[in-house]
Amino acid sequence: MKSLREEHAIATREAILAAARKLFTSKGYDASSIDEVAAVARVTSGALYHHFRNKREIMRAVFEALESELKDRITLAANRARKASEAMRLTLRALFDACLDDDIRSIVFEQAPRVLGWEQWRAIDAEYAMGLLLDLLARLRKERGAGNYDDRVVAALFLAALAEAGLQIALNRNDAHLRRQCEKTLEAFLRGLED
Repeated sequence: MKSLREEHAIATREAILAAARKLFTSKGYDASSIDEVAAVARVTSGALYHHFRNKREIMRAVFEALESELKDRITLAANRARKASEAMRLTLRALFDACLDDDIRSIVFEQAPRVLGWEQWRAIDAEYAMGLLLDLLARLRKERGAGNYDDRVVAALFLAALAEAGLQIALNRNDAHLRRQCEKTLEAFLRGLED
């Protein structure tokens, strides 16, 4: 059981992240100050600095929280499927639906790569997505068979394709044709792995 102090610390951190997420989505990272984040979170600057050294650390934590939510959302969608191929289709749909959310579009695809740097952004994205992709590939292999490919290599390539498709959908959110083409292309990529 957590102490009252620990519960307060957790609540303070969550308030800071919720405030930063709101501000980064509506105003952008560059236009949002630490003082604004503290004010929206209803905490003192000292309390904010107790949890985070700087605004970049806050961005990283917000990005990781969004990645975790995205992983949960995609996992829930994939778990509804009986077949691996259906799970992959539901995974793509859940991801592409999420790309239309303002916070996912703005923070995950536009701001976090710039603020954190491509390498750190990619490492965090892979940390949350790689296990899910490896599980889906294992299910596909068991269900349909696949050529003699290294699943980690396939997952890394597929993750890169997903990231680019997500970015394109996020930036062109009213383009239904683009979304259909991304889904068809990625599904064809996976079918191409079969024997």
